[in-house]
Amino acid sequence: MTTTLIDLKTAVRSDGDVGVTLAGELDFHTAGQVEPRLTELAASGRHSLVLDLTGISFCDSAGIGLFLRVHHRCHSAGTRLRLRGVPPLVAKSMRVLGADRELGLTAP
Repeated sequence: MTTTLIDLKTAVRSDGDVGVTLAGELDFHTAGQVEPRLTELAASGRHSLVLDLTGISFCDSAGIGLFLRVHHRCHSAGTRLRLRGVPPLVAKSMRVLGADRELGLTAP
């Protein structure tokens, strides 16, 4: 029996942007599960890709690396990546790794 530790839901918002809600644990294994879909959305040419991280209960460096790769893919496609609802511990990890500046996080 396989347990899914990450949940990904997408919706096209009324402004035409794509909203993605992630919930669960984002680590080496689960990042690989969601990366293909996020990469596809990043390359879609939409104005913005909005990731709602409110439901993330755990995120290690593999998850933060995923956000950086998606950010670069968005940049290449002319899409803006926006992170919303970043949990405090995830934001702290991003700051420690220096990813906060690249991802456009503001200080709490």
